[in-house]
Amino acid sequence: MRIAEKLMAFGLAGLVLCASVAGCDKKQQAAAPAAALNVADLEKWSDETFGKILAEHRVSALAIAVTEGDKLVFTKGYGYADWNGKTPVNTETTQFRIASLTKTFVGTAVAQLLEAGKIESLDDPVNKYLKRFQLKKAAGEDFGGKDVTIWNLLTHRGGLGMVGVTMANEDGPDRPTHPLPGDYIAARMSEVVREPGTLSHYCNPCTATLGFMIEDITGQTLQDYMKEHVYTPLGMTHTEITNAAHPGPDVVTQYAFTPDASPTALPYPVITPAFSYAGDTNSTAVDMSKWLIAHTLGADGPGAKILSAKGFDLMHTRKVGNVPEESGFGMQFFIYDYNGEKVMEHYGSLAFRSMEFFLMNRKVGVFVTFGGGGPAPADAAPGTLPAEAGPVEPAMSHSGVRALVLEHFLGKLPVRRDMKVEVAKYTGTYRSIPANPKDAPGGPPMTVTDSGDGGLVIAGVGVYRPSGPDEFTLDGPLPLQAGFRDSNKFKFTATPDGGMRMWEHVNAGGLERVSTN
Repeated sequence: MRIAEKLMAFGLAGLVLCASVAGCDKKQQAAAPAAALNVADLEKWSDETFGKILAEHRVSALAIAVTEGDKLVFTKGYGYADWNGKTPVNTETTQFRIASLTKTFVGTAVAQLLEAGKIESLDDPVNKYLKRFQLKKAAGEDFGGKDVTIWNLLTHRGGLGMVGVTMANEDGPDRPTHPLPGDYIAARMSEVVREPGTLSHYCNPCTATLGFMIEDITGQTLQDYMKEHVYTPLGMTHTEITNAAHPGPDVVTQYAFTPDASPTALPYPVITPAFSYAGDTNSTAVDMSKWLIAHTLGADGPGAKILSAKGFDLMHTRKVGNVPEESGFGMQFFIYDYNGEKVMEHYGSLAFRSMEFFLMNRKVGVFVTFGGGGPAPADAAPGTLPAEAGPVEPAMSHSGVRALVLEHFLGKLPVRRDMKVEVAKYTGTYRSIPANPKDAPGGPPMTVTDSGDGGLVIAGVGVYRPSGPDEFTLDGPLPLQAGFRDSNKFKFTATPDGGMRMWEHVNAGGLERVSTN
């Protein structure tokens, strides 16, 4: 049995499984009462799972926190905050770059301003509240007079073009600090290239714009606003939005590995200031446990300090999605059903990888964050530390950890072994749907092939078996190093012109078939 299979098998112990039962009913799964979490079992699962991942050098540092109700029931660190000094990960003080989890904090701030009457309606054009700059439509585009609304930005439907957000040090010694001048933002902000409200396409400029809106409404920097209205009320004392070009003393240094050689320190990831507010938060596992509790309990717990019950309901209600049956968005959170459980989540990828899960029916929260791992880049400078013995497997991804966490707490997604489909209908080569509809689909190709036994192989992973109309679910473990576009479930939809699109279970955006096999 492979390592991943062992981990999955352990993680699923004690759960009611339906993967091998044809036509398993989600309502039957949801009806089973959830037992309280057992801390000893949690630690055993975590050690066997993440301890093994650390031993394989898939990460160099990792922290986990699990909450239930109003309590942090388990937290633990693995690896080192800095291998140079063998400084262990401290879940209270060691900071990780949690990247796009920042977006859910920004969404919460928007909900607060709505409750305070400083935003009249989320259906308002965001330009109504922007003072330093205005979003602009691409030349020659009017989109029927539609303007970009706040709701559009919260749900990745602003229609803004793609733009790179990471950099080494674009501005050199002239690097600006927040609050940024309007002309600086305007010179770097994406234009509106797609009709707003028509497609959720993952959009860093959308959240960055919301951050600037918050500043323009409140007269505070986003960091000061968050500290006053979110971090301090929740007791998050080691969390900050920072666009510093260099890490603070508590931030993890990531390392990559070479078999029987010295670990190699990796550079600190930096975001260009114009898009900082899409993903520039550093936090700790213990601090994030307070965030988990605030949102899983809402106004019934410490979250009442930051939002009313009505505000939480608005944030936690699915507003739109690209495909009705798959994940969609509330106010920044991905929201979906998983085996009858309402799940909210977000992922963050900025060299570090982080994930937050809110199991809303059970009032359970899970935060996992990690950095480094995997083979050292070919052009990396040789390390100077003592050699590390043992295997060096590919670095773990957020897709891999999503599968581990959800399958441990909620079981595997069911497949329909009795369902016969014409798999040739879906085969071919797919590429990402572009932000600008005038552009051709791009990005790395994903091939979909016939498995030969009634299922599909997608991007070399499979077998994916039918699990519903035009839907295929992975019958087995998702590789720990699964790529950004990899998923344990895909939905296919036909287009009016006879084309085919493929949608990951949890993502903003999708893939377009560009050729058939």
